[in-house]
Amino acid sequence: MKLKPQHAQFLANRIILDLSRSNLVAINAPLTSLNKITTEVIKEDMQQEQSIENKARELLEEYQDQIDEEEVNEKQLFAMIKKQLAKENGFLISHKERYSNLSHSILDALFEESYVDFKVSENSVKSFIMESIDSYFKFHEDAYDNAVEKIKNYKRKLIPGSEEYELIFAKLYEEELSKRG
Repeated sequence: MKLKPQHAQFLANRIILDLSRSNLVAINAPLTSLNKITTEVIKEDMQQEQSIENKARELLEEYQDQIDEEEVNEKQLFAMIKKQLAKENGFLISHKERYSNLSHSILDALFEESYVDFKVSENSVKSFIMESIDSYFKFHEDAYDNAVEKIKNYKRKLIPGSEEYELIFAKLYEEELSKRG
């Protein structure tokens, strides 16, 4: 599942609350400070991905006539372009690798600010943060899948990654989340 802007603060809250309830770290600062830096790290990651997607969209738009003529699956092409651009920019696309890297970045930021001290190994804390991220996303996966399915059934074809697609997806996704509480 892709991180969206609305996820940053909620995911940061989840991570910090989970960490504060664990016995893995000693917390040396107010939770709001930890939350703020965690949110910043998550947003930086999202901005990197957004930059790559913007470039992929530009390329799709540049070659839209050829894409239409060849009847290419635009969603697959967008994913392929994004993957290549990510590779060129050293950005991890694989969810497991990406969120492992994000967990490490969050942990580094918290430690560098002296907001936490480890009571266990760094890898144990990183794994715990990964579990927190995974549990957050498990809640959202069904809502995401249902929103995507609804978009597929739309009367007119929407281009994945386009502004219109993203706006409609966001609306459907929020509706699905509301249904789940």
